[in-house]
Amino acid sequence: MEKGRRLLFWAGILFVFAATSIVFLEARGLDAQANANATPRVDGVIIDTLASYGKLELPVVTFYHDQHTDALAKQGKDCASCHKKDADGKLSTMFMRLEDGDAAELKLIYHNQCIGCHQEMSGAGQKTGPLDGQCRSCHVDRSADTAWQPIAMDLSLHARHVVATGGDEKCGTCHHRYDEAQKKTVEVKGKEESCRNCHQEEPFRDETGLLISSFAQSAHSACVACHQDFAAQKKDTGPISCAGCHSTEAQAKYKVLSEIPRLKRGQPNAALLVTMDGEKPKVSMGPVAFNHEKHESTVGDCRSCHVGEGTMDGKFFELAGDMHLRSNMQGCIGCHDAKQQEKAVCAGCHDMMAVNKAPSQTSCVKCHDDSLKDLYADGAIPAKETAAARAAEAVAARDLTVATIADEEIPEIVIIGSLSNTYEPSKLPHRKIVKRLIKDMQGDTMAGHFHGQDVLMCQGCHHNSPASKTPPKCASCHSAPFDPATPGKPGLMAAYHGQCMSCHTAMQLEKPSNTGCGDADGCHKVK
Repeated sequence: MEKGRRLLFWAGILFVFAATSIVFLEARGLDAQANANATPRVDGVIIDTLASYGKLELPVVTFYHDQHTDALAKQGKDCASCHKKDADGKLSTMFMRLEDGDAAELKLIYHNQCIGCHQEMSGAGQKTGPLDGQCRSCHVDRSADTAWQPIAMDLSLHARHVVATGGDEKCGTCHHRYDEAQKKTVEVKGKEESCRNCHQEEPFRDETGLLISSFAQSAHSACVACHQDFAAQKKDTGPISCAGCHSTEAQAKYKVLSEIPRLKRGQPNAALLVTMDGEKPKVSMGPVAFNHEKHESTVGDCRSCHVGEGTMDGKFFELAGDMHLRSNMQGCIGCHDAKQQEKAVCAGCHDMMAVNKAPSQTSCVKCHDDSLKDLYADGAIPAKETAAARAAEAVAARDLTVATIADEEIPEIVIIGSLSNTYEPSKLPHRKIVKRLIKDMQGDTMAGHFHGQDVLMCQGCHHNSPASKTPPKCASCHSAPFDPATPGKPGLMAAYHGQCMSCHTAMQLEKPSNTGCGDADGCHKVK
């Protein structure tokens, strides 16, 4: 009996020791993995495939792709070591399979293949990853610790790919449509669309049951495979590693074309934009003559305006939402506001303007042209050629010169001294400021279009008074101290400082500084 107790005691000790050793080894493996990847990386691929089958037993796996491809390359191996080829000879983005099976099958694929490779390398005396039993070394969710950056096929990058793949006649290298009769993807000339029009964020089956891969799967399969083919032919090519596309450092080194050839898509040089009420045009205001060619050169890609599926047909704004909504970046005003904030010379005035202020009728007629309403009389819809021709005429007739004011009509110095106490009155170099703003806007077509009225410049500072060369003094509105009941109308001192200092900040002016009140280059001199 005593002997049996001793055996049970030592068996318990051995069990505790073994369990502690396993936990210790897993912890060591986890620590090693964490320390090895302490710096944010761009190549972390989250393996959470089994999550669609039910609740996961362990955290998702963060798989560092570049780390593994580098290790395989040293052994003379390539992507085919982990990815199978489909019927067209293209590598699948899935790991060691062409399609998903059941949960048990997927679990075996990952465990047998990953751990099996590690054991093979360990047996050969090579440095490798976690082995059997070190579950927590792989099952660590580090998805938040990433420096991964999305990449866009902007117009410059697209133009470079057009040249690399053989010119405008080779669009089918990347663009295709699925032909149900032939059961394969084919090129359809003149019908090229954005990849995202078919490939969505997640894979799905269409109405015919065809499995459509996600955009990420499609892009990686097509782009990486093409780059690999070019590399094998000793041609200049794009990146193959994750970091080559998705790191900030790599993207900063991409060549940007100074002159980008126009993307040929059958689009007009100019078009008329009009709101549709069902099948009939709604022209309470005149149509907008839209300079399509000019806008192409100012956006990153077609998707900047054309959103949703199948929107390259001239009706994109029906899906884009309210074109006047400032928060809608596919809309006119939202995009224009963003451009104003990007340019320091514009931001100085526009940063202080009330964003919720309703546009005036003067603003509306800058875009809406009543002389074009006859095309839509009695609900008629003009032919595309006719609309494009009239739009082109209206665009060509525009004067895009920034209106100026004669020097003698601009006060040279404005003395601001109504509040002078500790400091001498401030001498504002008024004419110098106005002339500098006008000079910096010259050549900007958007500024020229909207600044066709000479006194419009004055509205940047004299914001709530009628446009005039002799606007009222600030004190006419801001004389009273701050009243909580009217938070939008500060007292005179706050109005002066808020207007001037905010403008200097928005325009990124270093002198005079916002905090150097009595400095040599400041606005005030101490009494």
